[in-house]
Amino acid sequence: MRMNPGFGPEEIRSYLKVAGWSPVSGSDLAELWRLPGSSEEVVLVPMKPGAPDFAKRTNILLNDLCRIESRDAITVHDAIATVYHDVTDLRASHPSLSDGSIPLEAGYELFISAKRLRVASAAASIRRQGHFRNFPARARDQAREVRLGQTRRGSYIVPIISQARSPEDVYAPQQEHIDIEVEETLFDRRVTATMSRALGVLEEMASARRQPTLSEIADSVGEGVSYELCQALTKVVNTESVGALDITFNWSRVAAPPPGSSAQVEFNRDAIDIVDRISRHLRTQLYTREHVIYGVITDLSRRPEEETGRVGIETLIKRRRRTVWIDLADEPYHLAVRCHDTGTPVRVRGVLSSPPGGTASMEVRQFGPDTSLGSDE
Repeated sequence: MRMNPGFGPEEIRSYLKVAGWSPVSGSDLAELWRLPGSSEEVVLVPMKPGAPDFAKRTNILLNDLCRIESRDAITVHDAIATVYHDVTDLRASHPSLSDGSIPLEAGYELFISAKRLRVASAAASIRRQGHFRNFPARARDQAREVRLGQTRRGSYIVPIISQARSPEDVYAPQQEHIDIEVEETLFDRRVTATMSRALGVLEEMASARRQPTLSEIADSVGEGVSYELCQALTKVVNTESVGALDITFNWSRVAAPPPGSSAQVEFNRDAIDIVDRISRHLRTQLYTREHVIYGVITDLSRRPEEETGRVGIETLIKRRRRTVWIDLADEPYHLAVRCHDTGTPVRVRGVLSSPPGGTASMEVRQFGPDTSLGSDE
């Protein structure tokens, strides 16, 4: 079967690298890659996407990989095409869905909920809030940037495809400035990490066989749970012909899964009853609004006699580069020094003050490495 590749040499090379292959020779036209082992497999990677025979050579490569990996062509093709992406599968299940189709109303709610989940998670990646009412514009924009994959048969599955990047290719020790384009790309991964963490916390509360305490609900806001996120779940699970919704996170093979993230969560009717109660509580309660910033440490200042250190973090605020100043106690300050020395991006949650033309500062609630990119320091 001849397939339109839909990807280029960089995707192929990255896929082969994480699968254990290594280059042995090459030119501007093609490279030979070898897979160590008893069979000593060698494949040819075409390097000129504009060449007339690029599709033909790529299909030969796909056939080789199908044989070596004992997988079908579509599976291998999709794995290469999404090597830089995270794929989140939303699966609606019910005994009546066994023929692979879904009632129109249930399908509509599933697709709409996919967007609602992304917008709510994007909003929580910018600031933590129990009930948003009005989402940040950046959150709505992010939902327009993610892609929807082909639906799959069986239980009804809707794949959401979002960008991911390897942090090793992005940051350097003692980096002086952030790259705005790179930061915009990494936001996709941060949103997916927030969604995974928030849904994991919700599932944990819903499966505890007891009502969540007010303290647990308040803490869940800090993990990204909001009224809008809960509503996105309840609307689809409460649809007739949908008995449960499970969400699977398939993390990019070139960016490590965020530590502590959930690989799969499931919400049935019983769980949704509890989620609905959490939702109603979040809607009526006032919580302190906290911002979340991501960036690199560019300034460190602390005298020997001082108990706290001053840290400057370059980040994006409303898509513009800004330095936010924070004060850290002894232990987190030393963590900041290590992040600066190793080029590890950081994430800070707290109350942000960023007057136009003035100095931006944050009253810190939480500081640490940006684990959404795979760092687990």
